[in-house]
Amino acid sequence: MSRDGIDSLASTALLGTARATADLACAHTAGAVGFTDDDPALRLLSAAALEATFLAGATVPVPRPTGDVAPVDDRPVLPAAAAERLRGLLTVGSSLLDEWFAAAARFRAPHALVVDLLDKALVVGEQHRDAMVALAGPRGAWVAARNPRWAPLVVPAPSEDDVWLHGTAAPRRRWFEKLREHDPAAAVTRLTRTWSSENAATRQSLLEVLGRRTGGYDEALLETALDDRSSKVRETAVRLLRRLPESAFGRRMTQRVHDWARYDGATLTLTVPDPLDASAIRDGLGLRLGPALPTAAAHVVRSLAASAPMSAWCPPATTPDDVLAATVSDEFDTALRAGWNTAAAYHRNAEWAAALLRRDGTVGAHVAGSVPPDVLVTHLRAASGRTLLDADLLGALPAPWPLDVAQRVLTALYTAGAPKSRQFRALTELLAHRAPFELAELCADAATRTDDIDRLHRFSSAADTLTHRRILHEELS
Repeated sequence: MSRDGIDSLASTALLGTARATADLACAHTAGAVGFTDDDPALRLLSAAALEATFLAGATVPVPRPTGDVAPVDDRPVLPAAAAERLRGLLTVGSSLLDEWFAAAARFRAPHALVVDLLDKALVVGEQHRDAMVALAGPRGAWVAARNPRWAPLVVPAPSEDDVWLHGTAAPRRRWFEKLREHDPAAAVTRLTRTWSSENAATRQSLLEVLGRRTGGYDEALLETALDDRSSKVRETAVRLLRRLPESAFGRRMTQRVHDWARYDGATLTLTVPDPLDASAIRDGLGLRLGPALPTAAAHVVRSLAASAPMSAWCPPATTPDDVLAATVSDEFDTALRAGWNTAAAYHRNAEWAAALLRRDGTVGAHVAGSVPPDVLVTHLRAASGRTLLDADLLGALPAPWPLDVAQRVLTALYTAGAPKSRQFRALTELLAHRAPFELAELCADAATRTDDIDRLHRFSSAADTLTHRRILHEELS
């Protein structure tokens, strides 16, 4: 930007208007000077003020290169009715959001909805945040990268490791999660390189990320973590190694089962070394991971049962049902039961989970999720009373439930006590979210027939939810 105008005005001012005349034409503001006072001195001062102001606050247009355009998203556009429903569900924080996002996974958000999605994603929970960012798609990521307000939603690409090397804790974890999702083996390789320089809290936090897709590629780092200075890191490593029955950790635990357990017909006897050797302590058998048990030996047995591959407990020609039917001393019976439940959940062992269900008549939610759905359905069809209203078993049965099972659950709820209780509310909500849509009419009918106001409210609400779910899926079909 030229300063010739202000320099000419300054020279004239120094000489005085009686001896020199300013060349106003070279000033950027020459066009405005004509409206100033006719007095030469006042005109000079006005021109200088205008030019100085212009130079201080104005800029000359500079050509800029055109930025990258938003990437193409080939997914079909979300239907208008479904987009409006999403706005409503987000406004009230509906319990149907999970189901809506799952059903809408193949769609992309219309352009007009992208900004609203990004704004909402900043204030919702992590699970819905990720789903909303996915719905906004690559166009949403492109928009978010251009506004600092949406920076928390931008996940750096795994190939861009500046965040990993120099970022703060939260961005580094997001980067690591993204890499873990994209390439699990590469993620553990990167963590291994920086392991010794991370603090204990970060080591534990990033180990937890490995738990989402644990595989054999994690074994070496998890073995290193067994020797960590932090007890929390060691505990996390033990939990993750329990998910790798084919690992060296699993083989060590198998050997201990063979050394410590002995079958004598239908009796199972356990002999726990006292004290434990250094290897057993390193593998976490001295850690008390779970509710209190009466003896230290019982804690060791529970840890062993939770950590060993479940096949280690089955001698040749025996099944999980045979092992579970064995007689165990009172000291270790509860510990073995708890440990086997934990192992069945960690290994997602359907055979053992089904055997535990047959033995006990019920299992906790973490084991129920590993029971094959057909086994669950058969079990529920044969159940009655409280067993038919077992929230852990019903919660493990995916939607849609068989109509006859849903009808039996509704009938049991109609006659069950304590309609004001939290359990009753949870069961009616589960029914509303898992039952087939045809049950809506029966729920509405049950609401009109009951003379209990709380039961009426719960059944009516379930009927409304089933109707909304049906409409939701129709809009996304």
